[in-house]
Amino acid sequence: MRRVWYRETRRLAGSLVAALIGLASVTGAQSVVGPQAPALASPPASGTSLLAQAIKAEAEFKFDLATDRLYTLLIEHPGTADALAARLRLARVLALSGDLPPAILECQLLRDEAGLDHPMRQQAVELATTLGRRLRAAASPGANYFSTFEPLPARGVPSIDEPRTIVFDGEATFVLLDEGARRVYLVGADTTAFSTAPQDPAATTVLPDKTVLVFGKAGLASSSTTQPVALSGAQGGKTRPFRNVRSIAALSTGDVLAIDRDYDGVIRCQYPAGTCASVEGMGKQRVVKVGANDWSYLLDDRGQVVRVLDAQQRQIASFGPTLGTLKLERVEDIAVDTTHGLYLLDRDAKRIWVVHLRSAADGKVSPVVAGSFEIPQGGERGLKNPWAIGAAPDGSVVVAGKGAARLMRLR
Repeated sequence: MRRVWYRETRRLAGSLVAALIGLASVTGAQSVVGPQAPALASPPASGTSLLAQAIKAEAEFKFDLATDRLYTLLIEHPGTADALAARLRLARVLALSGDLPPAILECQLLRDEAGLDHPMRQQAVELATTLGRRLRAAASPGANYFSTFEPLPARGVPSIDEPRTIVFDGEATFVLLDEGARRVYLVGADTTAFSTAPQDPAATTVLPDKTVLVFGKAGLASSSTTQPVALSGAQGGKTRPFRNVRSIAALSTGDVLAIDRDYDGVIRCQYPAGTCASVEGMGKQRVVKVGANDWSYLLDDRGQVVRVLDAQQRQIASFGPTLGTLKLERVEDIAVDTTHGLYLLDRDAKRIWVVHLRSAADGKVSPVVAGSFEIPQGGERGLKNPWAIGAAPDGSVVVAGKGAARLMRLR
């Protein structure tokens, strides 16, 4: 009801409400007359308080309450910094519930309200692009999810041997780990630079401050330091070192989730302290990625089951090896966009499966197959043996493998 009331308020608000939400006034407001004035109402909650309530409700999977708090903030505190943050968060909550048109509208309103140099303006444009692609795919079931498959220029990358990880650190910049060539590249729009990495790099990620972390033979190190940090922590009642990390992903707190070949589950490590805590009981995993709200996504060692964990590493969803008519053969890598969309690179099927998470009124989250894209194998635009996949902030995808192009972009 809050959403309907919000839209009607924007359209038919009286002069008093119009003053509160920054819209043109509509005549017809009534005044209070009589010998005794009514008691003054309690002052509305601050925008910061409402935003905090929405964030807390979303973390507790009370998505309807989160939506209500965000709409209230927009009505009572228009034009504030809190309102801009609320629009971006509201767009993501609406997208998670499957309400794509109003989610795109919130992105458009944020784009118009934020200044040209405001960082949220670019985020709104990228989010709207992602959601627009999702909306078009929903309108054409059975068609390719992506419409364009094109080579991505990568000067400075002479060849790719065994790509393992693609992690975006900006709109058009990503880190590429080629485990076979034992190199880590920072690939940009115009240039490609070799990034200093530890010996035998096996995993990489990007911290919120854009610092590139690489795990190698001697431990975990940033691209700007020369002294790796050894990782260790309690597992099975004993303190153990973690020397064979195969995948890492950074949380918004700066902590790092990691998967070690020798142990089950996932470990959460503090950097640069190197102390880790284990999240066990999930069997052997091969890939970990982190998306919006610090939800993490695990791909099992067989490449057939995906688990979704919340910010406290509690499982909230799982699927595979089948999901409806989808059957996963051998998923080599996964990517996650900013709206809980997953891209599964199925190496055996030579196809990218697209799965979106959908929230329900009871707070549960479930996966929904949104489409797929078959990776061409021959010709100048073919990509043999695709190994790694990464999602840009605007929902476009980069795939790395062997072939004439080596790096291909889908959008």
